[in-house]
Amino acid sequence: MPSDSSYPAPFDTATFLFPEEWHALSDLFGGADTGLLFLRDGVILHLNAQLAQQIGFNESELAGQPLDALFPKSMNASRLSGEWRIPAGGTRIQLSSKAGVPIDYDLIENRIDTLTDARCTIWVLKPVKPARNEADVSAAGYMQSIVEHLPDLVLVCDRDSTLSYANAAFDKLVGDRTRLLRDMVHPEDMPKLQAVLEQAAGADENTPTAFAFRIRHVDGSWRHLAGHVRNLLSQPDIDGLLLNARDVTGEVQQQDSIAADKKRQLHYLNRLFRMAQRPHANLSSALNVILKSSAKALGTHRCAYWEVSADHTATRCMMAYDDIRQNLVDEAPDARFADSFHDMLRGMVRNERQLVVADVDQDPRVAIHCEYFHSASIKATMMMPVRHGDKVCGVLIFTQLVEPRQWRKDEAEFANNVAGLITLIFNEVERGKAEAQLRHLAHHDSLTGLPNRHFLFDQAADFFPRLAADANSLAAFFIDIDGFKNINDSLGHAMGDELLKAAAMRLKNVVRKDDILVRLGGDEFMLLARNLNDMRIADDIALQIVETMRSPFSLQGRELQISASVGIALYPSDGTDIETLMKKADIAMYHAKSSGRDQYQMFAPRLGEALVNRSTLEIELRRAIEGGELQHYYHPQVDLRTGEVRCVEALLRWRHPQHGILLPSHFLPMAEQAGLIHQISAWVMNDACDQLKEWSRHGLDGFSLAINLSSSQLMDRALLSELESALERTGVPSDRLEWEIKESTVMQHNTMAASMLNSMSDLRIRLSIDDFGTGYSNMAYLRRYPVHKVKIDSSFVQGLPTDEDERAITDAIISMAQPLGLDVVAEGVETPQQLAYLREHGCGIAQGFFYTQPLTADQFETWLVRH
Repeated sequence: MPSDSSYPAPFDTATFLFPEEWHALSDLFGGADTGLLFLRDGVILHLNAQLAQQIGFNESELAGQPLDALFPKSMNASRLSGEWRIPAGGTRIQLSSKAGVPIDYDLIENRIDTLTDARCTIWVLKPVKPARNEADVSAAGYMQSIVEHLPDLVLVCDRDSTLSYANAAFDKLVGDRTRLLRDMVHPEDMPKLQAVLEQAAGADENTPTAFAFRIRHVDGSWRHLAGHVRNLLSQPDIDGLLLNARDVTGEVQQQDSIAADKKRQLHYLNRLFRMAQRPHANLSSALNVILKSSAKALGTHRCAYWEVSADHTATRCMMAYDDIRQNLVDEAPDARFADSFHDMLRGMVRNERQLVVADVDQDPRVAIHCEYFHSASIKATMMMPVRHGDKVCGVLIFTQLVEPRQWRKDEAEFANNVAGLITLIFNEVERGKAEAQLRHLAHHDSLTGLPNRHFLFDQAADFFPRLAADANSLAAFFIDIDGFKNINDSLGHAMGDELLKAAAMRLKNVVRKDDILVRLGGDEFMLLARNLNDMRIADDIALQIVETMRSPFSLQGRELQISASVGIALYPSDGTDIETLMKKADIAMYHAKSSGRDQYQMFAPRLGEALVNRSTLEIELRRAIEGGELQHYYHPQVDLRTGEVRCVEALLRWRHPQHGILLPSHFLPMAEQAGLIHQISAWVMNDACDQLKEWSRHGLDGFSLAINLSSSQLMDRALLSELESALERTGVPSDRLEWEIKESTVMQHNTMAASMLNSMSDLRIRLSIDDFGTGYSNMAYLRRYPVHKVKIDSSFVQGLPTDEDERAITDAIISMAQPLGLDVVAEGVETPQQLAYLREHGCGIAQGFFYTQPLTADQFETWLVRH
């Protein structure tokens, strides 16, 4: 048909239409089985995918070929490509497939010539379906009836999801529906549906493609379908994609429920795992988490922990979780069965065996307790013994109600692990109590119960930084008990301790709500009065302290009279940190004491320089103890017969940042006055044990370590407990330690010395008498105390071998010690002549610069290896 247009088309029409436009046009005219063919002047330009699939050719094989290539050899098709017109109702033609098989088509012609150069014809070809005979029709009807009654969904659609068939099951599921399957599918699943259809259309008949998607139910809900789609596009009687599906909504919901249960179970297992990793010391809270999480993870009705005692009245349920009620419950048994239930729990504790019962009515082990189980509707149970410390003291019980339950092996192992977790919690609780006790002991004075210096500094570190911002004022009171030393020395330490406790009680009555009262040590106390809106309040508090101490104390039938000297320093005028305020309050206290006692004084810069220096040094010593400025030097004692090191004396030194190395004589007296001697003793013993352990780790363990003990240390009641703790912590044998005590110390404190030294002997710690010969040199006390070594003072060794008096003293000491089986050590040996004389006259051990000067730990280790 010629065009009306006088303007030629700018492009060849066929080229202009292909390839993108062709696909759109093909979809427009085509259908699930419709073939499209573009021709021009009897030459094939293009054919759609349906036609290509039906005749077995690729488009590239036919493009540019004459139309005759598609017809059987016996037929000439040229007349069809010219001006030949299709009569009404179309015509039937026969094409030849690539394999030479004839295929019948109904042909409809459609000419497109709106452009002057477009002489292009489209053929629309519908394959002719073979007529069925009666037998086929009957069989088809039979099969159709079967498909219609199938519970599964059967669909036939083309690639774009246009439905050509759906059975009754599908209609019942979706009700009124559109022509396109994709319009019935959940919006989120539409891309998945289209991808499945495309994949199936490209597969062969024998390769089903699985699918799963949601479809709208007739009631408006979404149902889950799952099945397979098969490519039957090449089957003339089906000519589509066959979908066979099943409603799997129930299965999906069940799987979701199982997955949710698994997720919930994993959540509770993770809670138990975290509890096991980081157990905490709150027993009630921990049991709550463990019992609930265990019941949830195991899927059992109830989980309880029972504390079992030999006395049935003391047996009790500490906690029980009921998963049905979703809450903690009281699990006390019926009074009628309490004795029977207690006997069962006692048996569990005695046997230390778990009990796993799938059905209480079928298990002979619990037959005598069935009445109790029936009364509580318990049908199955697991009971696990729980240890508390080194013994079984409780039972963890899992119960299943109404129905029996076959407990799996892994479930029983899980229950046993939960019992172990409860044991872990008990241990953590005990450890927490011990730590709390240690913290209390570390921050409180054992005698008076008041907080101590550590507590004061911890609290100060917390609130001092806020004082300036809050514009708060504060007063520090340094309190010293006048006359305490006289009472302590004359009436004994027991009376002194009672007096200190009574004085502490009186001071507590002066303290306001926000104030902090601590015992610094000895007879010294410190009071921090906070939130002072009027500094005159500080005078009132100080006056109360002085007056409350003036009243006589009635203790053990005696009336004791003491007083108090109080020094006051104010924040911020006298200092802005706790150390400065303490130092200046201490200076003011000494001024009050030197001014006649029984009074208080405010700090003033004019107070004596000597007091300032003393207080400064004391504060520095406190800091030295906590800051690691104390150090031991080591001086060996060498066997004169074998040359081996028999003992090493630990010599205490203070590495002062400004003054260098300070000897004990420079700071120990002040430490005793300031109440710091116990802290120094504790450091000395712990450091000595640590060093012995370190040397043993390096294989250096053929000698003992000697520690010097002062008179104040000898009277320290806590000394032995500190030592025992250090030995237990490090694992150092106690017989590797020696105490060195001056002869004068032993004699001046003979009553206290006897008790302390005998206790040390019980620990197998040996005793050495230092500076022997300078004091009593009495054989009686050598027999009285557990002495194993005497040391000849260096002053007697210096004149050897020429000085006659010193030879006589040295010989006498050796002759006195030998019959008692005591080792003799000569101190201060510096020359070979001294060494030769001592060896010749029976002295067994020497110590002095002849061998080496005192050394640090590292230096001594190097020296010892070389020696």
